Amino acid sequence: MLQIGSVVDGKYKVLNKIGQGGMSVVYLSLNERANKTWAIKEIRKDGVQDFATVRQGLIAETNILKSLNHKYLPSIVDVIDDKDTFLIVMDYIQGKSLNTVLKESLEHDGLPIFVEDVISWGKQLCDVLYYLHTRTQPIIYRDMKPANVMLKPDGEICVVDFGTARVFKTGNTEDTTCLGTPGYAAPEQYGGNGQTRPQTDIYNLGATLHHLITGRNPAATPFNFPKITQCRPTLLEETPRDLRGKLLGLEMIIDKCTQYEIKDRYQSCVELKYDLEHPEELGLPYRKLLKKKFYSFVGCGVMALILGGVSLVGMAMENNTTKSGCDYYIQSAQTAANDEKIQLYRSAIALNPTREDAYLDMLDTMVSDNVFSSDEDVYLTSVLNSRDNGRDRDNRTYLQANRAGYVEFSYQLGLAYYYSVGNNGDKSSAVGWFQNVIDADMDSLDMGDNDEYKYAWQARAQILGRISDYYKNKIGVTNKAGDAEVSYADYWNDLMSLFDSDAVGQDNMITDMRLYSEIVFQIYSRTVEFKDEAGISQEEMEQALDAIQSRMDIMAIDGDAQAMELAADIETMIEQARRSITATFATNPNAGAGSAASQSPDSEGGSQEADSEEGGGE
Repeated sequence: MLQIGSVVDGKYKVLNKIGQGGMSVVYLSLNERANKTWAIKEIRKDGVQDFATVRQGLIAETNILKSLNHKYLPSIVDVIDDKDTFLIVMDYIQGKSLNTVLKESLEHDGLPIFVEDVISWGKQLCDVLYYLHTRTQPIIYRDMKPANVMLKPDGEICVVDFGTARVFKTGNTEDTTCLGTPGYAAPEQYGGNGQTRPQTDIYNLGATLHHLITGRNPAATPFNFPKITQCRPTLLEETPRDLRGKLLGLEMIIDKCTQYEIKDRYQSCVELKYDLEHPEELGLPYRKLLKKKFYSFVGCGVMALILGGVSLVGMAMENNTTKSGCDYYIQSAQTAANDEKIQLYRSAIALNPTREDAYLDMLDTMVSDNVFSSDEDVYLTSVLNSRDNGRDRDNRTYLQANRAGYVEFSYQLGLAYYYSVGNNGDKSSAVGWFQNVIDADMDSLDMGDNDEYKYAWQARAQILGRISDYYKNKIGVTNKAGDAEVSYADYWNDLMSLFDSDAVGQDNMITDMRLYSEIVFQIYSRTVEFKDEAGISQEEMEQALDAIQSRMDIMAIDGDAQAMELAADIETMIEQARRSITATFATNPNAGAGSAASQSPDSEGGSQEADSEEGGGE
């Protein structure tokens, strides 16, 4: 055992003991020459059974950590192997283990960890696991648990103890050893159940989050993770009302992480982190499949790829003298991955901010999964407001000089805001962009290949702009005189006017489907208001749904993944809307009959994405 005050390897002065485990002792030391503190982990050979196996694990741990560089991982600076002890000199991590933090919370407050802290730590752990899983030789940690995660004073975490980590080997069917901690370990970590893989770490992380949020140690009943609100029946009451949506979302996340079968879990930390960033979305009815958003998560990794890609692009451009740099970036983006597409379009805009195709293609990439997220909104806004290459005006001003291009971009961005499920208040944001289209002198504009659509765009912008403006004035809210400034009858009539031939069937299929989706969602979510406030009859509402169903039936969506996803959402919501109508009118069958203020389509029609909070509601 190291002596306090002794100097190790001629440079590390041992100050005091700061921790002890089953096989090791950890000391705080000081490199007096560098005036820097380090932790020294000592594993003595005497008294340790099968030290050869232990030593193999220690060597694996140090070799792995030496090759890594991540803010949530400690750095190894020295390894000292002599006849009596094995010493590892590494970063000194100030703070407490999450296991200690949990124990203190239960002892002092009688409560487990607060839901927002659990989610925050979970996102950080996703970051570090993603980093490990995406090395040239992927690293599987295999022992995620509260005791192996340090919480530093600044609120950030650090993952320690890499003794069980291993390199993932493609083609292997099983691991050679079964390591991990019972309760947290996944089924495949036990003999004969297959090779550990990234989904193994996701299982371990789910078990860790379950322990932190419930206070229940999973070691007693391995592979058994009751829903957190059942495991701790008082959990909902203990959680502030405005955070209960996040808690219920976290419950679903943990449940998916800890599935017995690998195929039933999250398949990557990208998917898992996305849901941890949007847990409240999981509580919405009919939530769509997980969105794989890479932009904020991949972070520095993407930037490294982009910077490397930019240098390659620069070399290639020397051999493409017949193409402008802007054209080259746009064409290169056509075959790039989504995260790279965004940066390539950004580079094209920096070269020529008047080219609408770069903006349109960037926006199209962002909404290709039927979502325009808050992060994407912020990024696109920053692009429009940027003054690239020392220019005296921002990119938006340059784009406005291209009148036809600016109108088309305004229309598409207005639609993105209008149908977005990622931005709160997106319909209000759509108003100004639709106004650009409404104010345009279409007769004087040549829209190129889209010239035949320009009048339909303007007609639709007028209706959608008016509906968007309703959200500012609050539908059905009365003014000081006691009158509703925007009535539900007005709202219904505008929704139905979207079926006019000037607005529907004159655009691309996806846009039309989103419009149908909007109408169905509004009928579903506002059935009571349309009945009671606008006097819309059951027959009128059902006719609108029948009209939408008819138009959906004749659409050629086979082979178009985006259209098929939207169609499935619309079909689901139509059924929900029908049930809502039946239930609403069953309570008062005579209400809403014979409304003179309303109009309804005579044959065809639409729906809103079933998981959309903003896609149809306020």
